[in-house]
Order: sequence, then C-alpha cells, then structure tokens
Amino acid sequence: MTTTSDNPSAQEPWGYTHPECRGATAFLFFTSDLARTVNQELAGTTLDAAALEQAQQAVDALVQRYIDIQAAPAAFAGQRIRLKLEAAAGTAPQVALEMSAELEDQIIEAQRLAHQQAATPH
Repeated sequence: MTTTSDNPSAQEPWGYTHPECRGATAFLFFTSDLARTVNQELAGTTLDAAALEQAQQAVDALVQRYIDIQAAPAAFAGQRIRLKLEAAAGTAPQVALEMSAELEDQIIEAQRLAHQQAATPH
C-alpha cells in the first residue's frame, strides 16, 4: 500500500490547478502533468495494449482539462498525444509519445523561453 508520505508527488498539486497556468507557462505545467500522468498510469504494470489504452485515456483527459481551463486558448484544442509501445530487438518495450507538431513546437518554445529567462540575471 502506498501512502501519501511514501509518494511525495501525491502531495504536489497538479499544474493545471496553479493560478499561473496560462499562456506559455501552461506548457511547462503541462509537460510536468503529462509525465506524472503517464508514470502514474503505467507504474508497476505490464506494458501491454490494455495498460497503454488506459494510459492513453488518462492523457486524453489531461489534454481536455487544459482545454477546459483555457490554459492557452486554442493551443491545446485539436491537438493529440498518442502513446505507443516501441521495442528494439532484445530490449523491454518502452512507451513513446507522439504529439502533433504544433503542440510539440509550442512546448519546445516555452521551454526555451523558460531556460532563457532563468539564465538572465535579475
């Protein structure tokens, strides 16, 4: 049994609940929420089609939540993130994320801006 004290991420609020989850900042919260969602759904499970489908539903719900809160109006609408299993010969399968090019570009740009701002002396 996992308790809240055993799992520190269970105590952390989701990014979409943060009041600053708007515009470019929303993409930074989203990437964290996306990783958290996939990890929670697939931790301790066998990577198979059923587990992947359940994780896909959770990812779809996360994207919808960002649309619903209008975190970055129009940025998430119509975008899709697909999970798929990839396995190289002789290795365990891994989950790969495929996202629409528009969403990927916006996330990369938000991360670039965040790194640039962090490197700028205040």
